[in-house]
Order: sequence, then structure tokens, then C-alpha cells
Amino acid sequence: MSIRILVVDDDQINSRVLSQRLTKRGFNVTCVESGRECLEALQGDTPDLILLDIVMPEMTGLQVLQYVRTVYSSIDIPIIMATAKTDVADIVEALKLGANDYIQKPVNIDIAEARINAQINAVRNYREAMEKREVESINSLIATYNHEINNPLTIAFGLLRKAKKEASTEYFDRIGDALQRVTNIVKEIERITSKRQEESEQEVTQKIYKIR
Repeated sequence: MSIRILVVDDDQINSRVLSQRLTKRGFNVTCVESGRECLEALQGDTPDLILLDIVMPEMTGLQVLQYVRTVYSSIDIPIIMATAKTDVADIVEALKLGANDYIQKPVNIDIAEARINAQINAVRNYREAMEKREVESINSLIATYNHEINNPLTIAFGLLRKAKKEASTEYFDRIGDALQRVTNIVKEIERITSKRQEESEQEVTQKIYKIR
């Protein structure tokens, strides 16, 4: 699946030329001409990366950047600022506001491709590391709960054999306690699983509504 790039530039000629060149390099490019259009575009499918011009009328690139960063982190959507060579102060401000990188205008397509791929790879590596850590955490949790379940089950079965052998009812309360522990552990696992799913769904919903 090709990388989706959102180009935000009020200069139609610049954005059209850049879009054509990036498309030839295998990127899936969408162009918008203003900060408002950028924010509207983010209400739909989010791009993999935004290439954002700093100098634009009405809503500057820095204003767009600041707004987007209240909703999406630099991992959620990397943003590369496009700027003239003399805009040193704007570059510094953009980096402070959460820009991932910048590129000078007129844009060199080879440099643009290299910086885009660098950001996409950095995000991919970060997400893979987080997923690996999450899997390890879940595996550890499963191992712990397996131990917690096996212990009371072993006790319950042992007591059941004793009760059966001795024809006694005194063990049944203890068996009930052991099985109740298993029930509680299973409920806790269900609660954790349900909570993680709800948090994931809420996070997506909140991001959609925040950008409106």
C-alpha cells in the first residue's frame, strides 16, 4: 500500500508540480490549498504524512501545525514543513510546535523523498517496538493469570477427590472458594480486555471530533 501524503500549499502550481513528482515516486498524494481545507481533510482518512507550507494566507502553516498537534502526535501523523531558506525563525518555531522535520523551497524531489521515507520508517519502527512491548506485557499477564487460575483449580480438584473419597461435605465450601477465585480472575481478564477495546475506540472518536 502506497504512502499517503497530504500536501498543503496555497500555491497551486507548486503543489501540482510537487504532487506529480511524488506520485511518480510511488506516493499517493492529495493536495489542498489552505489550512482550513487541511483540517477538513483530517476529518476523513488521515494521511501517513503531511507536507505543510509555512507561509499561507488566513491560516498559516504554524497555526495549522499547532492545531493538528493538539489532536495528533508526531507519531500519529508526521509533519514536514516546507519553507523558504530565510525563514530560520519559522523553522525553529515549527520544530518547537511539534514539526518532525522541514524542507526548503523550492523543493528538491530527491531530498523530499528521502525525508518522507525517513519519517515513515521512524514511525513504523516506533509502532513495531510499542506493539512488541504490548505483546510481551500481555504474555506476561497471561502467564500470571494462568498461574493464578491453576492454583485454585488444583486445590479444588484435590478437595473434590477428598470429598468423594471420604463422602464428606466439609470440603465443598473450600471448593466453592477456590472456584470463586477462578471466576474472579476470569472476570478481571474480561474487564481488562473490554477496557482496552473501549479506550481504543474512544481515542479514535475523540480525535475525529477534536479536529472538527
